[in-house]
Amino acid sequence: MLDTSFLLFAEKVSQTDKKVLIALLIIVLVIIILFGYLQKLVGYIMYIQGHQIDTMMYNIMRTRVITEDQKRLFGKEARRKSRIYFVKKAWPYFIGMACVVAALLIYAAVKQDMGMKFFSKAMYDMSFTLDWPTTKFFGMTLPNDWPTLTKASDFSFNGDKYFSLAMLILFIIFALGFLIHCQALLSRELRILQLQRTLFKKDLNKIDNNHI
Repeated sequence: MLDTSFLLFAEKVSQTDKKVLIALLIIVLVIIILFGYLQKLVGYIMYIQGHQIDTMMYNIMRTRVITEDQKRLFGKEARRKSRIYFVKKAWPYFIGMACVVAALLIYAAVKQDMGMKFFSKAMYDMSFTLDWPTTKFFGMTLPNDWPTLTKASDFSFNGDKYFSLAMLILFIIFALGFLIHCQALLSRELRILQLQRTLFKKDLNKIDNNHI
């Protein structure tokens, strides 16, 4: 019964629909694989970032400035060090973003274009447009072939265009640097919580025979 239903379904599906279905399955499979590798990469980076707190707190714990009974003090000191490190590393990127925004506003004021239409036009000129041929697939409109280029990017020299491009690239670089340090701050916070659970856990295995 199931085999018969499947054969009837296969007969109804056109050759184009079959191609679209195969393409969708491949795309979904690729997305799942890429997501898995990306998740592993982010986890590894956060692991390295989080263990920076071990280096920051090592001497304090080794010299027993903070003892095993001072869980709250450990968290307070670790977070203080983590925030200082964040400010030290992240502020140049924040200042960089602020300088890019200030440069754009000054340029717009000089051009008497506070709506920043010059920036929108520059981005449009340097962009490209693709026309995707589509087909209907179970009521959905999906691409069924490679696209054709309907508008090519225009990189001819223009002051507005290249100034806007330079500012955009700089802002992206500074923003990525800032976000990486924000992620590092979160990673260290997670590591602090983990250390508070493990270092200050009441565990008889930590007590040697001399203390019994």
